Amino acid sequence: MTNAQIAQILEEIADFLEIEGENTFRVRSYRRAAETVAGLADEVADIFTEEGTQGLQNLSGIGKGIAQKLAELLETGEMTYHRELIEKYPPGMLEMLRIPGLGPRTAALIYHELEISSVDELEEAAEAHRLRDLPGLGAKSEEKILHNIQVYRQGTRRALLGDILPIAERLIAMLRSNPAVLKAEMAGSARRRKATVGDLDLLATCEEPAVVCDAFAQSEELAEVTMAGETKVSGRLPGGRQVDLRVVEPGSYGAALQYFTGSADHNVALRERAQKMDLTINEYGVFKQSKGEKEERIAGETEEGVYEAVGLAWIPPELREARGEIEAAESGQLPNLITLADIRSDLHVHTTGSDGHNTLEQMAEACRQRGYEYIGITDHSPVLNVAGGLTAEEIKQQRQQIDELNKQYEDEGINFRVLAGLEADILNAGQVDVPEEVFDLLDFVLGSVHQGFSPDADKMTQRIIEALESGKVDTLGHPTGRLLLQREAYGIHLDDVIEAAGELAVAVEINAYPQRLDLDDIHARFAQHNGTLLSINTDAHAVSQLDFMRYGIATARRGWIEAPSVINTWPLEELQNWLQRRREDYS
Repeated sequence: MTNAQIAQILEEIADFLEIEGENTFRVRSYRRAAETVAGLADEVADIFTEEGTQGLQNLSGIGKGIAQKLAELLETGEMTYHRELIEKYPPGMLEMLRIPGLGPRTAALIYHELEISSVDELEEAAEAHRLRDLPGLGAKSEEKILHNIQVYRQGTRRALLGDILPIAERLIAMLRSNPAVLKAEMAGSARRRKATVGDLDLLATCEEPAVVCDAFAQSEELAEVTMAGETKVSGRLPGGRQVDLRVVEPGSYGAALQYFTGSADHNVALRERAQKMDLTINEYGVFKQSKGEKEERIAGETEEGVYEAVGLAWIPPELREARGEIEAAESGQLPNLITLADIRSDLHVHTTGSDGHNTLEQMAEACRQRGYEYIGITDHSPVLNVAGGLTAEEIKQQRQQIDELNKQYEDEGINFRVLAGLEADILNAGQVDVPEEVFDLLDFVLGSVHQGFSPDADKMTQRIIEALESGKVDTLGHPTGRLLLQREAYGIHLDDVIEAAGELAVAVEINAYPQRLDLDDIHARFAQHNGTLLSINTDAHAVSQLDFMRYGIATARRGWIEAPSVINTWPLEELQNWLQRRREDYS
């Protein structure tokens, strides 16, 4: 059983406890345990195998009672307590709880007052205006529930890149391990690294397609096989996501990979270009048109050959969205896209100082082990007490801790530096939540909005720009507040904010957390074009989440971003000089 599956069970228990009106401490204990499990680098099952129940109790946020329940789950595959809670309610209740913003308490109210226990019943009741008269609701709440039902249904059709990519990579590794397979790769929106992915497309080439298809159809990775042929297998992953495997001959592999990677608009533009050159492009190859004769295939074995046949340089998959990439390839103007190897630091990292799961030392060492040259610690500011925001005194103590750790690195001859940052809330009137007495102790400030969201774009834009104008914000964190497939962005004139950041020499974050990816690719490209600096960070709350950096890099590459535009690709001295100039300009 994976950490993700265990964490989901713990979250469901917390939801049911909240429905039942249990005390907040007990609910929170299960949510904290779920967060701990989800953020672990090691598998809980392995910890239990090696250390038993005591090993589970040693994990942060997991007490004796929860550890015993987890032991039962890992030993038997079932947790009695979880099953008993589920059996108290109709099956549709769990699905209702997945509607963004509904919440267990509201779901419980609707269930007890109207006996509604499914998403379909909830939608019917909202459309019939039966919800607005319930205590604490109203017409606006009813409209919001209807809207969020549509958001939820969209989410069931698509999945986060961060959820799908590891699965796709595992399936590709399985295919490549088959001796009959010559090459295998993912295609579709997963290969283009879109923020959300629909169906999963896989491609392989070999001399014995039936053998490969049969092996894939028999794989335990598939929960269901809906079609198994000699060159194609369709099925569903656990959870219902569709996956399609196509197996093609080696001479067509490159053409098929290009075709099934897409996007549709990119492929249309490529075909139109080919037609003007009296060529035909399809999933089988590039063919020269000849009147009265059989078409001659002139390319198809490799993607590079397909693009070369129509006079273009190979175009990275992330750019294939018909946004000028074909013209850039033709003129030799494709960007030198940023890569993970360009990253020298993560400048948005949380520790146990606020709501993180690992200590400052552990997060710093994990970044050092990843080859980074420095790290920026950004625990929450005082106003966000729900996330353990640091008081002024605690900020001073963390500064001292950072200084001591840096001294230790220096004494040991280790070329690594920890920067003292703060994720400071941008308050309703545009103030920045940084206590005056500690501002000079901080190396940098990441300003973010966590509360007081508003659909009023004028109001939110003014609020954020005023915070940037204060001179206290060096980087603007997750600028739109969106949570993919869960919560839409608050109202904001994002182009205006990006332009203001550029004028004020404030960097704008591409938050790599899979639920955020905020800035998105479109606005990241606008920022670079505008001359606004960027910063790609994970917002990691645990060591394992530092690996989210690759999703931020993927978003940046989709936005045509080059390394010099990103401040955490700079050497430490260059970053420090930039921060110093900012302080001098606003002092």
